[in-house]
Amino acid sequence: MEEPVINEREREVALELTAHKISIREWWFKDNALLTFAFNTSSATVPEGERFIVRAVEEAKGLVSDPVLREQADILVHEELAHAKMHDAYNRYLDAQGFPATKHVQETAVLLTFFERIFTLRMRLVTCMIIEHFTATYSKQVLDIGVLEGEDTDERMDRVWSWHCIEEVEHRSTAVDLYRAIGGGYFLRVLIGAFVSLAFLIAHARCLIDFLRAKNLLFTWHVWSNGVRYLIGKRGVYYLVLKYWLFYFKPGFHPNQIPIENRFNKQLHHYHIEDELVGYFDVPVK
Repeated sequence: MEEPVINEREREVALELTAHKISIREWWFKDNALLTFAFNTSSATVPEGERFIVRAVEEAKGLVSDPVLREQADILVHEELAHAKMHDAYNRYLDAQGFPATKHVQETAVLLTFFERIFTLRMRLVTCMIIEHFTATYSKQVLDIGVLEGEDTDERMDRVWSWHCIEEVEHRSTAVDLYRAIGGGYFLRVLIGAFVSLAFLIAHARCLIDFLRAKNLLFTWHVWSNGVRYLIGKRGVYYLVLKYWLFYFKPGFHPNQIPIENRFNKQLHHYHIEDELVGYFDVPVK
């Protein structure tokens, strides 16, 4: 039986905003540019990253015989393609707002194409693993702390990111299990994981700087002072992502070792809403 992802009140509010052609406001997260950019810049790297994961997982699936793992790979592929479709629309919205989203989508594609050219399948699966680890730990903060909950966040964007985070948590172990199934070991996981982490940290930071620069906010004090504690404070999203990122380098690490509380009881899931979410971005930007 299909269930709604996220509660019906949130869905009804989001659909009403869209039906009345109310634009998603520029600073949709607590009316704060830095907090909004923390999510928006992530969107610029998502579509090509998801498609890279799909290609690697489909290739690896052909090398394993375990029917359960093959089914989990199919679920991941379906969900990642849905994420790519939705974030394509999200990035068009960012372009319309005057942000260089497409520039960073293309730069991500160039980087991942380079990885595909020089990396073995196991190395590409490690790349998938570290991307999935980042997104799963980021998702943990959204679901456990509820950073997007509240009247000062656009309900559509809450729904977009909560849906994405729910699905990332659901398939967070698949790339690791495939890597192990084809004989991947600890040394390669750590070496390539560290390299890819650095590459994506640089890409994310460059995108954040470009977004701030696009609105002449890079050196605006109140933008940083109002938002930085939500990012790097003790309960900040980036602080907690860093904390859990380090778990990846432990011998024997598995994503299921990091508990997901899902404190707001977001439902997991059996209800595919990507077309509905894409529709949120059809409202013209004002």
